[in-house]
Amino acid sequence: MLIRFWVQGYRCFGKRVEIDLTDKKNYRFGKECVRGDFLDKMVVLGNNNAGKTAFGYAMTDIVSTVGGFSKDIGQHNVECFLNKDVGAERATFHYDLSRKGSVVSYEYSKSAPDSVVAEKLIVDRRTVFEYDLERPGMFFDPDLIEGCPAPDGRKSVILSMYESHAVDPGSPAGVVIEFATHSLYYMAMWKHDVHIGMIDEEDDAERFVVQNGHLDLFQSFLKEVCSIDIDLFADGDRIMIRKGSSALPFRESVSRGTMIACRLYAWTVRCRDRNALIYFDDFDDMFHYRMAENAIRTIISQNSAQCIFVTHNTGLVSNDFLRPDCCFIMADGELRSLSSLTDKDIRRGHNLEKMLREGEFDPKAESE
Repeated sequence: MLIRFWVQGYRCFGKRVEIDLTDKKNYRFGKECVRGDFLDKMVVLGNNNAGKTAFGYAMTDIVSTVGGFSKDIGQHNVECFLNKDVGAERATFHYDLSRKGSVVSYEYSKSAPDSVVAEKLIVDRRTVFEYDLERPGMFFDPDLIEGCPAPDGRKSVILSMYESHAVDPGSPAGVVIEFATHSLYYMAMWKHDVHIGMIDEEDDAERFVVQNGHLDLFQSFLKEVCSIDIDLFADGDRIMIRKGSSALPFRESVSRGTMIACRLYAWTVRCRDRNALIYFDDFDDMFHYRMAENAIRTIISQNSAQCIFVTHNTGLVSNDFLRPDCCFIMADGELRSLSSLTDKDIRRGHNLEKMLREGEFDPKAESE
């Protein structure tokens, strides 16, 4: 699982911005949001244009760099790729992954979306391989890696390995490949599927529900999570709504929020048992506040993947199903947890949303 990530020089991040999932506090509540010593289910808030979407793009850049997925939803725009404020010549992405007591650190730099100029892989502080195309030579440890291909400035070395031969899943490179090929960025949209990872083509949520025999489960999801009680049946690959002796097509007749709920259901089912990261960007767009709360409760309780939920709904900042160290604010190029933004001893009975609205966790106020 991911235990730390940082990025620098990418899009709006001129300086290094980091999320440290080892910064777990000793709260006696919200235990379902942590896994062992690490944060597992998190919420990120922030003003518009604070960098929440860009951070999601950054965290899942590994999906294409190592996983080989080519779907581009704007994250690979050449003009926006490098930070202009500091005149960055490369963007650097760093991942620390925990696997069976070991820490695998993987870092790479890119001068453009498809140009990898530096890369290094370390396991428990022992370098597996390392190179920088601006400096001569490449180091690799033959005891830790076999068949290490020479860098070509286009593909990452690990992607070249992944495409050329089978890689041991338990090896350092295998750990990185598993994370890259199983992680997902998802943005809630009504008419179109917007995602990075797992599949390169556009997702058809209706078809997924029908073809995988999930129609009854999806109907229960709508009733229990969304408070929408409708009678569904399948017509080919399409979902229909039964209305007496007639029927309505699901996609064309439901609300925008309900269609987004269908997409959310399909992706959470796909990712339910994956050992990876899911970045849900504006996951509750067009959701009623109770529906958003029910959705996040359901995903937290049923999904084994690490999840980051991006929202503008302050009602989700609650000790009822989250905790202060799992709630983050993106502001001024920094990502900080609520627990790091106050000196108060927060207990379960505290109203986090009220404290947030009253400025208790205002990063500017805290730093003055």
